[in-house]
Amino acid sequence: MKVFAYCAQSLAHSVKRAAGVIPLTSPPLTMETFSPSLLDGHRLIYFKLHGRPRQPFWYGDKVTALSADQLRQANLQGSIVFAVNCHLPQSPMLQALFDGGAEAVIAGPGTNYAWSYSVDGADLLGMTVRRLLSTGLSPRLAFETARVQLQASLAWTTARLESRRRRPHARTEFLRDRERALRDTMDFRLVHNPRSQK
Repeated sequence: MKVFAYCAQSLAHSVKRAAGVIPLTSPPLTMETFSPSLLDGHRLIYFKLHGRPRQPFWYGDKVTALSADQLRQANLQGSIVFAVNCHLPQSPMLQALFDGGAEAVIAGPGTNYAWSYSVDGADLLGMTVRRLLSTGLSPRLAFETARVQLQASLAWTTARLESRRRRPHARTEFLRDRERALRDTMDFRLVHNPRSQK
């Protein structure tokens, strides 16, 4: 399965593990140097850039990485897009992905939590979806199976956190952060391109 990944430079380590490929990063790439043709011909496209509500851009580390117009120019036919980017459903970028021909998009509303160096939260969901897609599962079945696994991780983390509340431990803060990230990632949804469903 062909996978493409593009992320903020500071997030490259976690994206490499989650997406299973070495990502392109922003910087050095910017909106001015990114070619939409880089997105052509991939089954899974993995984004971990910074998004903002109502804005037709995604951002890298202190630079603009990609625009809605560039997504519309890309040939995304047959692609599943997994976006850790914040606020995707609240921005024009979702429609731009569909205008470019993406088969489906997996993303979450509002702020999405994931780390720079470890795979957890949204990245954990993305990595699991990637692995399941590579076995030949449909996007819907891969996503639903990955969510069940994520729910199990959340239940385990919540149980560990409850036991730590009774006996304070140095890892309590980490578990609290992990629980928040996993809980927020449960809001991710798979949305099929309305045009491909007609």
